[in-house]
Amino acid sequence: MKHVKSAAPGKTILFGEHSVVYGFPAIAMAINIQTKCELQEIQKDIIELRFKNYGLSLNSSSLSKLITSFPESFKQYGLCFKMLHEKYGIEFNKLRVTLSSDLFPGSGLGSSASTAVSLISAINNFYDLNLLKEDISKLAYKMEEIVHGSPSGIDNTICTFGNIIMYKQGNFEFLESFSDLQILISYTNIEHDTKNAINSIKKLKKKRPGLVSKYLKEMGEIANSAKMELIDGNLVSLGDLMNRNQQLLSLLGVSNKKIDLINKIALQNGAYGSKLTGAGLGGCVISLGERKALQKISIILNEKNIPNFLTTRNETGVHLIE
Repeated sequence: MKHVKSAAPGKTILFGEHSVVYGFPAIAMAINIQTKCELQEIQKDIIELRFKNYGLSLNSSSLSKLITSFPESFKQYGLCFKMLHEKYGIEFNKLRVTLSSDLFPGSGLGSSASTAVSLISAINNFYDLNLLKEDISKLAYKMEEIVHGSPSGIDNTICTFGNIIMYKQGNFEFLESFSDLQILISYTNIEHDTKNAINSIKKLKKKRPGLVSKYLKEMGEIANSAKMELIDGNLVSLGDLMNRNQQLLSLLGVSNKKIDLINKIALQNGAYGSKLTGAGLGGCVISLGERKALQKISIILNEKNIPNFLTTRNETGVHLIE
């Protein structure tokens, strides 16, 4: 019986979240925490879907019935099957699809994009569609539109291609950086809401266009400066830029007390820089520093029941696994 398994990395925004929506550059890094999708041929003439992290299982004898059976928060998957059926004529029968992720949901780590990319990649290989990575990324973006409204395109891009990228207005370039770039990712235990965060800044920009535009422009300048520091491997300067980026995000109203607490703990215990990553209003915090300092911070956060993990960049992007 045919069997395919695909994995896609999560991501973290190092610099430029929110300002990227307004045409400024942002820098994102794929991380070695992944989502996996497994496709198995089965004997029953049905399609089964299993979302392990959510305890959700769906099955149907027809694709059309399956598409309409997705709960509201999962309807992007219905769109995926619908798009691929209409474009390639795939019937999706005698098939079991199992999705699982090690990423915190609603955390700013690209869990929805990582899941979308791993699913499309697995389908691509199972049905021999010969899609390029660019095609996988574009299809994942359409799924992201349902989840996030007006996504920047960073998440689907970085989860597909991996590594570190600078992204601006639909274009991206891979960035060179020293290999031992390590970050500590801490979870606030508050799911963020990307749509809400983006809309809150839109509203603020209408009220105070000059000030908000100034903040967004500076965030773009920070991303450009960070590009050079990444190439040079200057952790201290990267940390300084990270801290200023966090100040601007706070001024835009997308930080909160839990994020501020984690940043304070990190900076007081040896991190060079610390900031929210992703939409904000919850989600995750990233801290940059030497490995020993990050390990010390991790222990302190664990004592305060704040989930965290040390990670490095993922260089492969989406790929098949055994």
